[in-house]
Amino acid sequence: MTPLMIIGMTLSLLGVALILGLVVYYVSLPVDNSIRIFLDTAVMGFSYLIYAIIIGAVISGIGLLLYVRAVRTGITITSGSYAYPAPTPVIRRPSPRREPQKLTTERVSGPVELSKESVVEEIEKEIEEIIETGAKPTVEKKVEKPVEKEPTIEVVSRASELVCPHCGKLNPVGSNKCEACGKRIFAPDVPSKSCPVCNAPLKLSQQISGDLFVCGICFSELRIPPKLQEVLNLK
Repeated sequence: MTPLMIIGMTLSLLGVALILGLVVYYVSLPVDNSIRIFLDTAVMGFSYLIYAIIIGAVISGIGLLLYVRAVRTGITITSGSYAYPAPTPVIRRPSPRREPQKLTTERVSGPVELSKESVVEEIEKEIEEIIETGAKPTVEKKVEKPVEKEPTIEVVSRASELVCPHCGKLNPVGSNKCEACGKRIFAPDVPSKSCPVCNAPLKLSQQISGDLFVCGICFSELRIPPKLQEVLNLK
């Protein structure tokens, strides 16, 4: 047991003894005893008896902390001298001894490999052949052809209303039937052959100039490329 353990144990027992002895002594005193009256005197909300019990608890707590700390250190006393626990030996495996590699001139059995001299001779022969023939290595360059964009219909001016071909009443874009006469405004066609604004067939449009057309239903101005005009049979 270390001296720190002994001190901690002593303080802990002394604090407990102080508390128990004081409480037993206080209970054994008569009510009108002057010492009991003194212990019952209140200062700052607590009597002197409570203060004495708190002091004993603090002493006991300090001794307990010292004892725990001494136990964790693991130091022991043998014949008046300190004996520290011997460290556990670490067993290490001996590293394998590496022998230096010896250079050998023996050829390994297997496929025949070309020596440096033969490789150099072949390169020199190829260079001589190139010089004699005057041939120069040519690198073929792949020329990427520009991707042609497909012709599309361009909306020059966008309308917000449809004109009924039957009664001439204006209807909002997206209407299928006329709000006035109730008749169908147009028969839908393939989307690629329809007006991009109102989806009316482009065959109902009218040509203003070379590539400028006006939709016959919503009167939006459309620019249609000549190639696309041929596909849509607008010429």
